[in-house]
Amino acid sequence: MSMCGNDEDLSAYLQSFGFSEDELNCVMDELNSFRSIPGTTIERYMNRVINTIEGEDRHTFLKGILVGVVIRKAVDALMEPDLTEEEIRINREIEKLRSGR
Repeated sequence: MSMCGNDEDLSAYLQSFGFSEDELNCVMDELNSFRSIPGTTIERYMNRVINTIEGEDRHTFLKGILVGVVIRKAVDALMEPDLTEEEIRINREIEKLRSGR
């Protein structure tokens, strides 16, 4: 599976930390493989992965998940458009209502 679109940016970003393109493709293929198993959801796949992790590796796996979540939130925050004047006005009105003014 090749990466495209924003995944290319992610691939380049991860390669800047020393991960090879082959490593990234291997992991992406493995992560996407759960879709080929009938009835498997991402939750079931995660449970299967977590149950196969050795005790001392659980901490590292959890850290990896949390880093991924933080990166995703940062990317989402960068992609959010600025509020329009109307949205800013509405937010001010909501804050006034909340504070009881």
